[in-house]
Amino acid sequence: MTTLNKQMHTCSCGHIHQVNERVISMYAGLITALWHVVRWCEEKRVHEFQTKSVKHLLGKNEYARFGDWVFFGGLVYKHGKALYGLHLPRCHDFFAGKSQIPRVVYKNPMTRQITPGELCYIHQFPNLIAFLDANEQYIAIYREPQGSFL
Repeated sequence: MTTLNKQMHTCSCGHIHQVNERVISMYAGLITALWHVVRWCEEKRVHEFQTKSVKHLLGKNEYARFGDWVFFGGLVYKHGKALYGLHLPRCHDFFAGKSQIPRVVYKNPMTRQITPGELCYIHQFPNLIAFLDANEQYIAIYREPQGSFL
């Protein structure tokens, strides 16, 4: 795994922590996966579901990353362990190109605060391949701290 600007912090109890903000990026495949889930929910006339109910609609990467949707524009919310819900009107606006969501969010590892990055419309998201290195491993990127962590 590749990291940029990696800084470590040792807390008073002796644990070593990564202190730079983690970059969580959205990609086109995760958007397609959400589209399949939206269609499934409409077909079943539900807006809340367990991830195991929609697993057949998602690839391995999309299944592993589906929980990240809660950080991107309020389209998906988490209602319990592996229980998610959709804000269907917001999803429809996003898929129609009427609203934007962040292309990336930054997660502070100490406070767990999420900071949204640049907003984009649906057609502006890259494919997953843009986030893989030459060995097809995901490139984890960290940015410099933006203010106090504690």
